[in-house]
Amino acid sequence: MTEFIVYIIDDDPDVLDSIAYLLRTSGYTVKPFNSVFSLLESNDLEKPGCVLIDLIMPEISGIDAMQLLEKHQIRFPVIMMSAYGDIEKAVAAVKQGACEYLEKPFAKDKCIQAVETARVIWNQKAHETTDNDMQYLQLYDGLTRREKQVFHLIAEGQSGKQIANSMSISYRTMEKHKANVLNKLGVSSTTDIVHILYKIKDLPGYRKNSAPDASQ
Repeated sequence: MTEFIVYIIDDDPDVLDSIAYLLRTSGYTVKPFNSVFSLLESNDLEKPGCVLIDLIMPEISGIDAMQLLEKHQIRFPVIMMSAYGDIEKAVAAVKQGACEYLEKPFAKDKCIQAVETARVIWNQKAHETTDNDMQYLQLYDGLTRREKQVFHLIAEGQSGKQIANSMSISYRTMEKHKANVLNKLGVSSTTDIVHILYKIKDLPGYRKNSAPDASQ
């Protein structure tokens, strides 16, 4: 099983150490940080996990920190915690996307339950992503050789005229292939093609080139 990391963010060093100790002694791998900025500057985000973050911090609130993480495309489940029993803040955190809300001081079992909830959410998200990516790979495999050429040239950022010249075909023929690519993949823009290539390029069974076909 892939290691699941609990990234803890709290500006109070005593609280940070206490929560880290609680989770470590419960068998979890933790990485503590005193701010969301130190988390973003680190190189410790390669492994999946969840973010346990304090709601009230001097530099940036927990809710604003969630938005910052989203901006950096870090979409780990977030557990919000606060020492202040404010139901409105709890509701705001959940609406923003937090999967759990812990009121400090919290019992050990409540913290573990929240982390396990985050783990379940992450695993479900990972499985859904894999299934969707495999569907895109199947659609990609349904493209003809010419259409795959157009697909990759678009993903490389080439213009329509450049693609036509590169393939030694007319611009009109290139447009026809491009329309077929978009239609078969079920997308509407060239940006979507870049995203699809990113999703499928490391999947087993992906082949950039295929055997020649009769389609021109």
